Amino acid sequence: MTNFRLRIKHPSGAEFEAEGPAELILREKDSFLTSLGQHQAPERQPPQEQAQWAAITETGREGLRLRVKHPEIKAETAALILLTAWKYLGNTQKLSALALAKDIKSSGYSPGRLDRLLARADKEGLITASGTKRSRAYQITARGAEKAWLEARRLAA
Repeated sequence: MTNFRLRIKHPSGAEFEAEGPAELILREKDSFLTSLGQHQAPERQPPQEQAQWAAITETGREGLRLRVKHPEIKAETAALILLTAWKYLGNTQKLSALALAKDIKSSGYSPGRLDRLLARADKEGLITASGTKRSRAYQITARGAEKAWLEARRLAA
């Protein structure tokens, strides 16, 4: 049996350290994060829906991009679709503003200033933005993922 070791330092000052089998460490880590209110169960999508995200996006060296530029879909909606695709295909919760801007540009849109483009989506609760200036990152919310899924169905059709 292999022993593993894990050490976590939370920004609040709380610390966690465990040593032992992987199952024990994972169980204790989950309870530690739950006690801090930080742990969320990973969201799983059925394989059919993951196939939908894979059908409308393609992965390149530089990241994800939309396969088709639909005339009715604007850059803001494309950003929501790309954030959701990153969440479910790339298993990435937060995406930096620079990476998202590159993905939008490679999809055929010219986003201009990303913070202004996504201000309305942030205000409506479709995304959450954290950080400032160059270290800004965006995360899709459940409402935003739902809207992106509906728009992605239009792309798949």
